[in-house]
Amino acid sequence: SDMESRKQQIQKLNEERTELMQLLKTHGALEEYAQIQAKHQKTIAELKDINIRLENLRKFEQGKSAIKVEKEHLKQEANSDLAERKSQKERAILLFNSNSEALYEAPGILSIDVTENGYKFNVTIERSGSQGIGNMEIFCYDLMLSQLWAEKMPIFLIHDSIIFDGVDERQKALALQLAKKESKERAFQYICTLNSDTVPYKDFSKDFNLDKYIRLRLTDATEDGGLLGIRF
Repeated sequence: SDMESRKQQIQKLNEERTELMQLLKTHGALEEYAQIQAKHQKTIAELKDINIRLENLRKFEQGKSAIKVEKEHLKQEANSDLAERKSQKERAILLFNSNSEALYEAPGILSIDVTENGYKFNVTIERSGSQGIGNMEIFCYDLMLSQLWAEKMPIFLIHDSIIFDGVDERQKALALQLAKKESKERAFQYICTLNSDTVPYKDFSKDFNLDKYIRLRLTDATEDGGLLGIRF
């Protein structure tokens, strides 16, 4: 039968294989064959690893291309959005400029651009030789945001005393008076902390009384002069 014939053929092939392996062993070639076989398997594994790496690299390059296309698409959308908000952008620039002039009698520059990484905001006040100019750039920018947001919702702006670190006494006084004026006119709250020995009382205008707006005094002179168990 076919089954019996195949069994006999398999047996014959196995016998021939055994004879050949014995011949290889007798002539010292079996060990060499085993080494070649091991190297072959190692080569196959290395080739498989290389193919996997190539496939991953291909996917990575495709991903980079997709990200590049998406970034360009987002940049175009951002440019379109910025163009549509031209009036808001110009209003923000005018407010920042106005705040700067109130402190230094010099125009400030607020630029809003779109880069590869998104929106880029840059603020500059052209006032050479003045201390703490960087902090006042932040002050004018924060105040500008509050002026805009207050038109839509009740807000408050809080500054720590560090915002006035290194700032000239005159600009410090003008900044506090400007914050008071704008917060009152635009109905938002301005809150700041000040060290008592840095308050520029001599530089305030005659009609501005800072003590009138103080809501809390903290001191290390007494046991109950702290806040939440912390003494200052």
